[in-house]
Amino acid sequence: MSNAKSLRAVPAFLLAVLLAACGGSGGSSGNVPVQTPAPPPPAPVPVPTPTCVVQLVADATVDIGKTAGASVLACGSEVMGEVSWTQLSGPAVTLLSSRSPTVSFDASEAGVVKLRADVRLASGALESPTAEITVAPRAAGSFVTVRTDHSVRPGTDTSVRAWPTLGAGETVTRIVWTQVSGPAVEMNTTDERVLMFRAPTVASDTALKFRATMTTSTGRQDADDVVIAIERQALAADSLLEMTARVHPYRTATRYADVLRQCTYDVALYYTDNVRNNFCKASTLPLLQEEAGPGVIPSVAQVMGRVLVSHDFLGANFEQFLLTQDPHGDFRRMLAGTTAIVLGSHVRPSFYMSATGAIYLDANNLWLTAAQRDVVTEVPDYRLAFDDELNYSAFGRQVKDNDYARRAFPSTERVNRSVDELVPVLGRLLYHELAHAADFFTPSQRALNPSLSIWGNVVGRITADALVSDSLAASYPLTSAEMAGLGQVTFQGLKATEQQKAYTAADVGRFFGSDLANDDYAYSSTREDLAMLFEEFMMSYRHGIRYDIAFTNVYRDGTPSGQVLVAWGQRGRIAEAAIKPRIKLVLAQVAPWIDPAVVDSLPAPQMMRAGQSWDANLVLGSGTGMSGISARRIVSGEDAAQRLREDSRKPRD
Repeated sequence: MSNAKSLRAVPAFLLAVLLAACGGSGGSSGNVPVQTPAPPPPAPVPVPTPTCVVQLVADATVDIGKTAGASVLACGSEVMGEVSWTQLSGPAVTLLSSRSPTVSFDASEAGVVKLRADVRLASGALESPTAEITVAPRAAGSFVTVRTDHSVRPGTDTSVRAWPTLGAGETVTRIVWTQVSGPAVEMNTTDERVLMFRAPTVASDTALKFRATMTTSTGRQDADDVVIAIERQALAADSLLEMTARVHPYRTATRYADVLRQCTYDVALYYTDNVRNNFCKASTLPLLQEEAGPGVIPSVAQVMGRVLVSHDFLGANFEQFLLTQDPHGDFRRMLAGTTAIVLGSHVRPSFYMSATGAIYLDANNLWLTAAQRDVVTEVPDYRLAFDDELNYSAFGRQVKDNDYARRAFPSTERVNRSVDELVPVLGRLLYHELAHAADFFTPSQRALNPSLSIWGNVVGRITADALVSDSLAASYPLTSAEMAGLGQVTFQGLKATEQQKAYTAADVGRFFGSDLANDDYAYSSTREDLAMLFEEFMMSYRHGIRYDIAFTNVYRDGTPSGQVLVAWGQRGRIAEAAIKPRIKLVLAQVAPWIDPAVVDSLPAPQMMRAGQSWDANLVLGSGTGMSGISARRIVSGEDAAQRLREDSRKPRD
């Protein structure tokens, strides 16, 4: 996606510890001679109330198997600067959010865990409050754990999930959520195991506490609390970015670490009337290509010096991905056209911003462990509801050897994945967002005027329709007026007309099949048209992963897989004869190290069997062996439901 703007009430069994780092005062009394009358006492002098600078909210006691949390909050009008958590003593725990105002950890061993938060306020003041959390043995029986405590900024949609651990033969009868403390929010518990809400506007850092109470089939009840800290954020009227959560440089001892945040992810950045802005000059934060040298492929170390993260594991996983999954240097070549890479737990959807020259990636594409996945929001992409009034559904998936190219990862299961399994998710996303970056700054256009901002270096070409995507639209335009209109409904949120509501899946397949787009997201904008061409080509050429696209009857969550019927569908559309010249044009500009002639070697496209289900169309043709996950495995059970949900919500970054 390009250019998105995008405690006092404490339960008895989970007592919050409030510690304030405050100043104090003391006094002394003088010795009075024995025989000398004491003078009259002086008039009382009011003792100033100690001023709260920061306060710390933490669980006092948690049972083994549950999740403990602690949040540090700035008091009053204070603004939080840098935060760093350290474990001082007790059974060793893992703090995935050690540079966030809120940390949490799974309590796996009895003992007392002592934590310290080292805080530097915006005023320069330093504070180091501590908390002790007792991890106690847990009584036998079913219990519930809510994961995970975290911090967000006002206006951010966020989520937490309740995880039941059940005894033999027990099932969950219900889970009820209640808000225990903090400003009231509208709780979305449509899925009773997940709480979603929008963080309220607050005048000062504020902790919200919620409780999930589980009842099992035997009548047993258990509850767990979670704290979501809201970190106050003052937005100017013209702020370019609404920061969902704080980020920090993954590598601090690098050339541009001190300016990454202020130049790419700061509420102080503004843009007004296409005239006024305070964007950083290219001399302050240039494209990575300038640092690497003209025509030089950046090293992984140079790339990592441009990374901002909400959690350090995101940077570590990204680095591991680049070291092991980029044998041709494609990603590093294209990252040379960016200023920074922002990896955030609450970035959704992912996007590229031409004003800053940075890409912003959803952390859901980067987790490797169940614990890492816990910190990633489950709030759906807000655009998924845009097509609710239409009379069809669009489906898509990645396939290899007539099978899904990746495993299903149901949100109800705690699973891990390997770094090579990031290729279909993170690899796809990088090809897409970096295609946007190369559209604005092709490899031949990265020698910038250092006295201008990144935006100042490209705005003239944007105004003159001189980007690669503009050339694509001029040379090989998309011509379907119907698809163009539907694209604005589905991806931009325009209200559907009565005529658009009446289109059937067969109608849409006919509109789409006779035009030159490889994906319906191409009708969102000319920029997305280019990015989808490049993404699908690279996934096929480099990884042997082909894309399916289909239009079916309306799918709703819970629709049986056998009732999702394809009216029109195709595999590997990127290799259509009429589309090949389009991708060749794109390749020549955004990835000139790849010979455009290789486009002619792509596997021929295959049509799906109209009238059969989406699942039945997974295996096309004959004589192709199965590999990886058996296609038969996904036709029933939770995997089938998960696959349908994912396939009907095609990647639209």
